[in-house]
Amino acid sequence: MSWLVRHYRVLAAVVLFALMMTQIPARAVTGLLPGSVALTGVTGTIWSGQAVRGWVLLDGKPLMLGRVQWRLQAWRLGWSTPLTVTSEWGDQILQARAGAGLSGRQSLRDVTVSIDIAILRAMFPLYLEGKLSGNFDRIEFANGKLSRAEGVAYLRGATWTANSGDIPLGDYRIDMTGSAAKAGVKGIVETEGGALMLAGELNVLPEAYSVNLQGSGPVARDDSFRRAVAMLATPSAEGFDIILQGQL
Repeated sequence: MSWLVRHYRVLAAVVLFALMMTQIPARAVTGLLPGSVALTGVTGTIWSGQAVRGWVLLDGKPLMLGRVQWRLQAWRLGWSTPLTVTSEWGDQILQARAGAGLSGRQSLRDVTVSIDIAILRAMFPLYLEGKLSGNFDRIEFANGKLSRAEGVAYLRGATWTANSGDIPLGDYRIDMTGSAAKAGVKGIVETEGGALMLAGELNVLPEAYSVNLQGSGPVARDDSFRRAVAMLATPSAEGFDIILQGQL
């Protein structure tokens, strides 16, 4: 008790500081974000808040995030995943726990994503439609590059959009596991159903990537589709092969 009496001013200052920290307004978050991320209609505190609308610029084009909510656990700062983020934009959902270690490695845990591929077509030359979703225990990045992944991604209702008419392809699953620093982040591609059967794997290393897929089924033997993918695919007895390698 005597210790409390002697140091009551220090304790009072600590309590006051803690109270002030808990009341930091959420709009302070906007000053900490990189230039490629924007939030509007921000309310709450820096520890627990929301934004009416958010978006991320990819190659100078906005990817809408919609309504964004976050919760920051101070006791996890610097060593775990203190930030929980959820965004909703129509049927598009993104949810994850995020953090960055002292080494600069960025980590995502308990990741859930559901996004319409059409949203990405404004940024990338994709000739596909469908729903991309996934659940990952962890995703890690080092120096801005994928370094580790553990989870599964799905492409549902994939459709090739052609001038002559859309071509339904099928539903696909990619099981991802591994570390880029070791044998690489490997994705095993399987077909769950459809007119285009795909099988093979993707591999991401620290400075390179590779794609090795085999296509078969009715669509793989369709002349118009084979011409459409001729830049990427090599004809085979069953349909076509896609073998790509490149540097990251």
